[in-house]
Amino acid sequence: MDSRTLLDHALFQLTPTRTRCDLVIYAGGVNEKLASGLLGPFLQHLKTAEDQISKGGYSVSLRPLSPNAFWFTKATLQRFVRFVSSPEILERFVKIETELEQIESSVQSNELLNGDAEGAAGNYKKSTASSKSREDHNGGSNGVQGRKLQGSSSTSFGI
Repeated sequence: MDSRTLLDHALFQLTPTRTRCDLVIYAGGVNEKLASGLLGPFLQHLKTAEDQISKGGYSVSLRPLSPNAFWFTKATLQRFVRFVSSPEILERFVKIETELEQIESSVQSNELLNGDAEGAAGNYKKSTASSKSREDHNGGSNGVQGRKLQGSSSTSFGI
């Protein structure tokens, strides 16, 4: 398929664990596998993908808003894949995921410690208060809101 070919649509085919995907492009009855890899880095840049995955299923379809979208070509998706696959983006994604896991682990550990010392009722109040202070410090719920804003600011394709 020529890189200037206008695409009908693109499809992310997800693995059963929904952590990896194949990106397949379609044009005029012909399809071609363009890329394979981790799904997470793509999700940071495609709001529509997050929305479709939250509804269930094992594929995410990308379609242009109008049938004459001259920009929706194989070359555009190749550039997008290169961008998402760049080491800086992958490192950022891994770092964010690691930080989120550490935060979740820390919260669980604190809740267990507070629960042993004060009982279930006291634990709930402490956990809420500590979450509130983290929200104030990070600008959102455990920094997650800030992450989503950063990731969605560069949403591609206008899809």
